[in-house]
Amino acid sequence: MPSDMVSRSFNSQPAIGAFMPTNRITPARAPSSIIIPRGRALFWEGDQQSQKIEIIEGVVRAVRLLPDGNRQVLAFYWPGDVVMPTRQSCQQFTAEAVTDCRVVRASVANVCQAGAPCGTHQVLEETLSLALTMSQRTCVARVAWLLLRIQPHLREDPKCPSALRLKLPRADIADHIGTSLETVCRTLAHFKAKKLIDLPNRKTIKYLDRDGLMRVASTRTQR
Repeated sequence: MPSDMVSRSFNSQPAIGAFMPTNRITPARAPSSIIIPRGRALFWEGDQQSQKIEIIEGVVRAVRLLPDGNRQVLAFYWPGDVVMPTRQSCQQFTAEAVTDCRVVRASVANVCQAGAPCGTHQVLEETLSLALTMSQRTCVARVAWLLLRIQPHLREDPKCPSALRLKLPRADIADHIGTSLETVCRTLAHFKAKKLIDLPNRKTIKYLDRDGLMRVASTRTQR
């Protein structure tokens, strides 16, 4: 975990006999942002997480490490999202920076307090919703569904006009929707051939036919 940046301030001492107000109110200092490098953990499963973490830039993933060495990507946090604090006894996931991230940490007095859902509760709600969604869709439909879901969070790539920066690695997409990396790559190539999307390179995407993607995303598994 990177240490918080330390800021220094210099307060000049008043001269003897100078006027000093007796009821000076010192304004609260706003928390400063810190940079989390890509691949670094913000906190680990089983940690006491006593801070609210607001994502200013970048993407963070909530990951559960499985006994067989594999992992499950449970949720993603995007700019504007806040990771709520969680007690050590119920901390069930690791938070990792998918990209270089800028975050603001703010300590809280009470963790897992009533009326303020903890971080684990946040991820549990996301995971339950994801499980219900994925169980009713084919693997191809899952990829289309995820592409549509993340589009509002993607920003334009300055080096590729009209393309968006696809910040999620293909392996993360596969782990999140419960399929293989090969299936994700093959499905993206299929969408490109059908002119639903374009992939100028591995890190950018163009949405060419949202209605077509929506039709694919609505495909249900056969009962």
